[in-house]
Amino acid sequence: MIRTAFLAAALVAAFPAVAAERAPAASKPVDCLVTRNIQQSQAGPDRKWYVRLRDRTWWRNTMECPGLSPRRALVHTSPIGNQCRGDIVQVVDFTMGGVSFGGCGLGSWEQVDGPPAKGKAAKPKG
Repeated sequence: MIRTAFLAAALVAAFPAVAAERAPAASKPVDCLVTRNIQQSQAGPDRKWYVRLRDRTWWRNTMECPGLSPRRALVHTSPIGNQCRGDIVQVVDFTMGGVSFGGCGLGSWEQVDGPPAKGKAAKPKG
């Protein structure tokens, strides 16, 4: 009986730790986002890339890409359907007939409140 009570107490104590491992913190950077979950994307005035997922969360890519600016797009191809840290993307301006401004490597994805207003930085979520 004492062994059963001890085992039950150990399971109750361990449960929050197991739950925390399965549900990562929203503000912690991630390496990949699933492309099919992206509903909106745009370059911010801070030269970072912002995407809104189907669950209405916003994510910012931490890449350093000097050619990226508002009105330009990233062209990304992936055989696995993810946008991951280290993937190479092309910066293209379709308003200028598809002029390419070179490539950049994606960085990590960080959840934010949304894209920044012109001239301001986006706040990390959390």
